[in-house]
Amino acid sequence: MRYLVRARVKRGKEEALLGAVETGALGRGSIAHGEFLRCMDEARLAGEGQVRWLEVCYCREAFGPGNELAEELPYWREYFEAIDIRFARRLEDCEGYPHCGDCDCTLKLEAKLARTGKPFLESLRRAVPR
Repeated sequence: MRYLVRARVKRGKEEALLGAVETGALGRGSIAHGEFLRCMDEARLAGEGQVRWLEVCYCREAFGPGNELAEELPYWREYFEAIDIRFARRLEDCEGYPHCGDCDCTLKLEAKLARTGKPFLESLRRAVPR
């Protein structure tokens, strides 16, 4: 399943998040480790500090409805607050696992998101003193 995630970086966690991304530590220990890094690389910064990214997750299929991003949320909650998870595609139109990684909707959704806001990591790098 593909999700649109919207969240805000917790105050005081900017430097730690940037360090975790740049060292590859973000999500380490999770089966979705690579997905965490990909998400942050493609994330966009929208108005009022909201960060948006698309994420593939199969927790709903494995554990049932209400478990969207169950594996990922503990990692995201370390750095983000006001986390909002929405289906990025109508469920009736989604083939689910294992198609999400290569689904044609993925390219369309990623292209649409890339046209919004600013690249998140670039903005984060400018905001974090070095």
